[in-house]
Amino acid sequence: MASGLSLPAPRAAYLKALDKADFEQSHLRFTQRFFHAHKGSPLVIGQHHAVVANTLDRVLKGEITRLIINIPPRFTKTEMAVVHFIAHGFALNARANFVHASFSSPLALQNSDAVREVMKLPAYQEHWPLDFSATSDNKGRWMTAAGGGMLAAAAGGTITGFGAGLMEPGFTGALIIDDPLKPDDASSDVLREHVNSRWHSTFKSRLALESVPVIVIMQRLHVDDFSEFLLKGGADVKWHHLLLPVEVDNAIDYPPEYTHGIPIPHGLPDGPLWSFKLDEPKIEVLRANPYVFTGQYLQVPTVSGGNLFKAEGLVPYDFLPALAYRVIYVDTAQKTAERNDYSVFQCWGMGKDGCAYLLDQMRGKWEAPELEKNARAFWKKHKAVAWNTHGALRSMKIEDKASGTGLIQSLRRPPDPIIVVPIPRAKDKVVRANDTLPAFAAGLVRHPAVTPATAWVKDWITEMLAFPADSHDDQVDPTMDAVSDMLVRGPSMMDVLE
Repeated sequence: MASGLSLPAPRAAYLKALDKADFEQSHLRFTQRFFHAHKGSPLVIGQHHAVVANTLDRVLKGEITRLIINIPPRFTKTEMAVVHFIAHGFALNARANFVHASFSSPLALQNSDAVREVMKLPAYQEHWPLDFSATSDNKGRWMTAAGGGMLAAAAGGTITGFGAGLMEPGFTGALIIDDPLKPDDASSDVLREHVNSRWHSTFKSRLALESVPVIVIMQRLHVDDFSEFLLKGGADVKWHHLLLPVEVDNAIDYPPEYTHGIPIPHGLPDGPLWSFKLDEPKIEVLRANPYVFTGQYLQVPTVSGGNLFKAEGLVPYDFLPALAYRVIYVDTAQKTAERNDYSVFQCWGMGKDGCAYLLDQMRGKWEAPELEKNARAFWKKHKAVAWNTHGALRSMKIEDKASGTGLIQSLRRPPDPIIVVPIPRAKDKVVRANDTLPAFAAGLVRHPAVTPATAWVKDWITEMLAFPADSHDDQVDPTMDAVSDMLVRGPSMMDVLE
């Protein structure tokens, strides 16, 4: 049809109808055609484009309603999943309603403007003649003459007065969230939590029906970013998940912690995801910054600088040597709600061989009266152990804040007072952890070998290796206190009082 020869009207109409049907049924063909018309140059197709387009076709057909796509930056994600997806959606239903959010308002408005530019192209209008409402001609919110429309805004800003989709069957629009957090903000706990909380406070309420699709497409930036929040159940729904690292390795299993993810097989071979963009030598250069590389490019973010505690520094023991003394270390939770930390009691022994031994642990969520009852029971249990073989139990050390302060006061009261030493906090957790790392690296910290009787050690190891990424660090806190006391600073005067 691109030749200068004219075709008979019936033949031309037939070919036009075929093109229209092809574009409507294939998001890849649609994007190729109108990207070229919009940008003036063809889209260089990589193997990942077909995977992404086929997945978005399933959204348009109603097969997928909750979708997360994790993909490296500059891999055409916004063109495919925002600009051309919305233009494609209007081609299928001119009455569709779309809500689009990104990390900044200017970027969201730019994408919104690009959608209208595509829809105003003669090549687009040839197949789907569509007018725009003259009363809503702005980038932030505009309407089609058929009654459809689009709202674009910052992911962390105000999104009101407009909804995604319609209260009727079929494809009627979507909520599309593209990079809700910018890389510079990824290290801020406050900004990450603000974006994550938007699912329940804002995003979910913008859907006309539960069946209206939601697409989250983003590069991974942090172990607690929006993707992680959703994949671990933050929205209480399952999400189809297309995970596309810059370097495909099919030997890597899908992360088991993504309890609410439904992995989408990509069927791609091992090697660079898009060699035209990033071949092996360029990928090798990116490895120089492992934090950025693992997150934004491999889509498996790690803690900046790497997780602090290493597996080789957690040394198991089967038999205890002679102990010089023992101390109980305690970290109490502020609240007993599901999302709050646990209260943890750990009994540690200082070995005569110069190593610190984790002996026992009790962990749970208890209100004040029950917390005191369990504290006394744990103390009594270890006080009963013969001191001549396992060292004297010298004290119970408790973090002096929130519920810990109340527990300290309760345990000191007669008629059965316990020797309690308050632990003040003058350093943050990461600084305290760094102070203990040499002791771990030297193999001086020992834990029980995992047996049916010590199954709790598995959770302790998992939390230690995840710190400071994991949302729970209740077991790490008393561990750091014990190692600091026994191996870094040495025993205090209170410790030696027997």
